[in-house]
Amino acid sequence: MAERSMAVLVAGLVFAAHVGLGLLAAYWLWSGTDDPREWTYFYGTGGCCLSPITASVGAILVNNDRFKLAGIGVLTGLALALIAAAVALFIGYTPPWAAS
Repeated sequence: MAERSMAVLVAGLVFAAHVGLGLLAAYWLWSGTDDPREWTYFYGTGGCCLSPITASVGAILVNNDRFKLAGIGVLTGLALALIAAAVALFIGYTPPWAAS
């Protein structure tokens, strides 16, 4: 049971890091004159830089018996972050700071 909770904890941390850093990058790159629908481009730019690194670290950890569950958590958190970004794109979500 404790082993699985490690995977869940790591997944949550990776998800929070990806979403948080993506929003930080989007906010930092945002100029007030951009179209509100373009914020996903800036969000994706941050995620595009971070996702391959996270996937590589997750793959390395999965192939190590000692850190296998942490690697599963890393890859799960990454998948959840990418799914959340895709859902935000398809439903047309715009954060309040981009809508004004």
